[in-house]
Amino acid sequence: MVRDWNQMREHIIGLGEESSRKSFYPELQQRLEQLEETREALKRSQENLLTLFNSLHDAIIIISNLDGRVLEVNDAMLKMYRVSRAEFADFGLADYSTTRGNDISVPDAIRRDWPRLCAGDHLLFDWRAHRPKDGSTFDVEVSLRKAEWYGQDVMVGVLRDITERKRLEAMLLQSQRLDAIGQLAGGVAHDTNNMLGVILGYVDLIAEEAELSPSTREGLGEIKKAAQHSSQLIRQLLAFARQQSIQPQSVDLNALIESTQKMLRRLLGENISLVWKPANQLWPVWVDPTQIDQILANLAVNARDAIREHGTITLTTANETITPAFCQAHLDAAPGDYVHVSITDTGQGMSPEIQSRIFEPFFTTKAPGQGTGLGLAMVYGILRQNKGFVILDSAPGEGTTFHLYLPRLESATSMEQNTASEAPAPEGTETILLVEDEEALLELESRLLRKAGYRVIPCSSPGMAISLVQQGTESIPLLVSDIVMPDMNGRELYERLQPLLPNLKVLFMSGYSGDAIGASEPVGPGADFLPKPFKRTELLCKVRSLLNA
Repeated sequence: MVRDWNQMREHIIGLGEESSRKSFYPELQQRLEQLEETREALKRSQENLLTLFNSLHDAIIIISNLDGRVLEVNDAMLKMYRVSRAEFADFGLADYSTTRGNDISVPDAIRRDWPRLCAGDHLLFDWRAHRPKDGSTFDVEVSLRKAEWYGQDVMVGVLRDITERKRLEAMLLQSQRLDAIGQLAGGVAHDTNNMLGVILGYVDLIAEEAELSPSTREGLGEIKKAAQHSSQLIRQLLAFARQQSIQPQSVDLNALIESTQKMLRRLLGENISLVWKPANQLWPVWVDPTQIDQILANLAVNARDAIREHGTITLTTANETITPAFCQAHLDAAPGDYVHVSITDTGQGMSPEIQSRIFEPFFTTKAPGQGTGLGLAMVYGILRQNKGFVILDSAPGEGTTFHLYLPRLESATSMEQNTASEAPAPEGTETILLVEDEEALLELESRLLRKAGYRVIPCSSPGMAISLVQQGTESIPLLVSDIVMPDMNGRELYERLQPLLPNLKVLFMSGYSGDAIGASEPVGPGADFLPKPFKRTELLCKVRSLLNA
């Protein structure tokens, strides 16, 4: 009986437990389904984050702060270092970098900066990256922050390849350095030009004396020859500084280069072949033809010296349109239509170190006494002065090509050269107001004009000239003035004197080019420009031409 009761009791209890389980099952099943949905959502979210992580353009690296171990990288990081994900795990952080700053390894630098990162600082620096598979290096910019990764403190680095930016920065610095050197060279050349003008002027004056002995005349000839040689060096410096006086005109470069073939072949010698490949229907350019002759002669001589024995120099021309994309890689370039002249030699080529300095004045790889180091500086300056540019393409053992670009002349008729009228006898009796802040030149120019019969009023400053004109009643038909002066330039002086002397004509003078000082801008009829140093006859012809106009 008891046994039957116990069996019944157990059966009743079992039925209760089964009933309880059945009543709890729907809630448990619902919870399990919710957990499964949450798990699937987390999985999708993780996949989306991973897709986003690997689709970012910037490379991302997650680094353990304990041992510098790389925990995770994205696909951009693998692409930057040119390795697979499996290969990436074979290397440590030190394998992917060289140094940062003062020869500090990147892992050491990170450990050193960890307290700053913990304090919430954001570190931004450059390092030299290293590809362990092929040994190549490149520059990266790193942005580093502290974060948490699966419960541990880590550093998250965002890397950008800045190799191209570094290259463009180096090009910009080189251009700025050349500009600074050019300004210095131009200033020195201008002052030297004034002194050479004094030397040459007095040599001409003394040489006219009849009682000079033959030996004295011979000595004067040597002085003049040395001064003229120095003047040529100064012209090269001024060309580099883009301050050389020029007389541009519409030029067909094909015809001009064709006419220089005989001269170039004579410079190159018999062991070097000259190949000429002109383009059809080449655009005209606005340039001084003598400057093109200077460029071709200098580049031909350099190419000749770079060829050890036998070789070839190839000259080609082409019409080319420069795009903004091209200009991004070549900072001296500007978009537009250009005539492209290339000079290619089969010589020994140049190392990157030499290429970085090749356009600096006085830099030369030739033996002492075999070159002034001004030839390529002059080429660079002439092209910049004419709103063009030059690109150098060279490698050791592979020869060298200089790519010269000059802007296309859109309308030759709109830029006709202003030819001077026929110059009569260079003498006269008129009054000339002469303004020159260099005392030695003021004295020389006064003597040259007075010897030709003119009455000269010399002034050492613009203020002095204005004061004398305001006080006097004499009519002055011509102002001869330097342009670059400390207190007031020659153009401003002319504008101040015009109301006092309505019929005043002006001859501007300067050791700088007309473009550099603005003398090429029109100032009305009865104005002209004379570059220094000048010959006595050049000054007198200009003066007479203006007075007769």
